[in-house]
Amino acid sequence: MVATAVTTTFHNPSRERRREWQRATHQYRDTKQFCIDGWENGEFGMAVTTANIDNPLYSAIQNQAIREAKSDYKKDGIVEYHASQPFAVNNQNWEIDRTENGSVVVGFPCISGWWYTPIDVYDGIADDVHRLIAGDADKSRLQVYRRGDDWFCTFTVEYDAETGEETAIGVDIGHNHLLAADAETGESMLVSGREAKYVRRKYRSLRESLQQAGALRARNRVGNKEQCRIRDLNHNASRRLIDWSQQFESPVLKIEDLDGIREGSDWRGVHSWHFRQLQEFIVYKAEQAGIRVEKVDPFETSQRCSACGAEGSRDVDHFVCSECDRGRHADLNAAENIRQREGEPCTA
Repeated sequence: MVATAVTTTFHNPSRERRREWQRATHQYRDTKQFCIDGWENGEFGMAVTTANIDNPLYSAIQNQAIREAKSDYKKDGIVEYHASQPFAVNNQNWEIDRTENGSVVVGFPCISGWWYTPIDVYDGIADDVHRLIAGDADKSRLQVYRRGDDWFCTFTVEYDAETGEETAIGVDIGHNHLLAADAETGESMLVSGREAKYVRRKYRSLRESLQQAGALRARNRVGNKEQCRIRDLNHNASRRLIDWSQQFESPVLKIEDLDGIREGSDWRGVHSWHFRQLQEFIVYKAEQAGIRVEKVDPFETSQRCSACGAEGSRDVDHFVCSECDRGRHADLNAAENIRQREGEPCTA
């Protein structure tokens, strides 16, 4: 399955249209904030519906706002949306078509009704758009947002890829190195975790000092800053991996199934390390680039030799096999083990 993200501008939307879209972005933000505040204050259960929402947005948009708020709340807890939010509709509630004069239009509900507006189709998205119009592909939810004076829409086009030779790439996620990747062609890459560990030590020390001083509000702000720094590092690491993978013919990323990784670990930092966030970034960036992702069983990928399968020993970053005496970087040895295993399809 190939999944390609399409982002383009609306072509000369009218002033009335732009005003309504701007109003919708504010209503969308308020809907999400209403849900977050209601869940946090215990005013209603998680099964909130459009019957609880009092604004003029179409119900399809309200439902999407509820879904996004629920996802944010489960992941981050209490959230405050300060800026207007891109409003969205699910894949079943928007359309794309070609008019008699050849223009490509996107139609979706908003406040006063459905709008059908031309979009700019440039060379980089033309094939995906034409495939979608012809019915040879599926589409994801549609997002509409403003940047400067322009209005944009973004969606994902999915279709079956032609089968052929694939290049398996194993990816190990850790703490000494944020990630290690091993391709079956022999190439490999490492992304250091040194900066991430420094950030965590720095902000842990700050939090402890502020806790002792009783500055709880400042302590919470420190935690938010740490999350932002780590998030940036994870974004950069995942982008480097995707860019590196694209040099290979039909790359397939294999990653560990991290469910349960926090249980049974002897590393004390595992409970606060952003393993899953980095993996999520890898998956959705891979999908945007049309790269398939598989999850594999992580059992003993770090303890076994990738050449003979025997148990070995690790000294910091160096792995040595007790049977064949093979030595390799420990994280790359784990990545090679991951690459060699059969996986299950993984989607974001």
